[in-house]
Amino acid sequence: MRRIALVAALALAACGGMGDHAATTPSQVSPSSFKGAFPSSGASLDYELNLPAGPGPFPAVVFGHGSGPATKADGSVHEPFWLDQGFAVLRFDKRGAGQSTGVYRGVSAANSQTQILELAGDMAAGVTFLRTRPDIDGRRIGLTGVSQAGWVMAAAMTISRDIRFVVAFVGSTVPVGVNVAYENLRDQPIDEAYAALARYGGLQGYDPLPDLRATAVPVLYLLGAEDRLVPTRVCLPLVESLRSGGSRVSARVYPAVGHELGSSSRPWPDIAEWLRSQGLR
Repeated sequence: MRRIALVAALALAACGGMGDHAATTPSQVSPSSFKGAFPSSGASLDYELNLPAGPGPFPAVVFGHGSGPATKADGSVHEPFWLDQGFAVLRFDKRGAGQSTGVYRGVSAANSQTQILELAGDMAAGVTFLRTRPDIDGRRIGLTGVSQAGWVMAAAMTISRDIRFVVAFVGSTVPVGVNVAYENLRDQPIDEAYAALARYGGLQGYDPLPDLRATAVPVLYLLGAEDRLVPTRVCLPLVESLRSGGSRVSARVYPAVGHELGSSSRPWPDIAEWLRSQGLR
């Protein structure tokens, strides 16, 4: 019941029902670029919105952050692909980082049940903001992001019914505590690390599987086979279990690649193909 109440509160906040902040009047940097701030649960999140060429309204993606006090600059390497695909791109400073207000809190196994939901509320607030703009097609808004954003986007789908798809670079499908345990084994040979991880019995923290199991929208995970920060070998069977249960969740694995896949251009052709296969282009 506590989780249901918290999700409801965050959803209300994302829709402008909580907090004392309002969206600022956008500053038009160019005919296709805007800057400003949108509200989320008592914070004002500084954003940059870039539009593709041509007439709108456009489909759009909200970019989600990796760990740490990340800013909108972190998503810039992903932006050209989405613009080329005809999508607008919304990037924002994480709460408490860059020009955004609010309090930055790192994610740990101990706080992840509430902290992942707070960050998910921020992404959902970005979706709500985009739906107010006449140049955005509110029926075609998705989420994309790297690493930690995998958990955040899974939780965001429980907050906003307006999310139409998710593309997660090196996002984890295991609980936060399990993933942290694997990160702490990254100096060991990879086979030894997986053997040690199989014996982990500590704190679990936020688990994305129930949220992924509940969603009806397509979700794509892009994973590196040699990732030392996300346990790809454990994540894959979980994705397969979701698929066998009827969820529209899939994964693509890239051999001989680690966590740097999050900043690589290798997945772009696969994402373009996946977007077409899901009727999202």
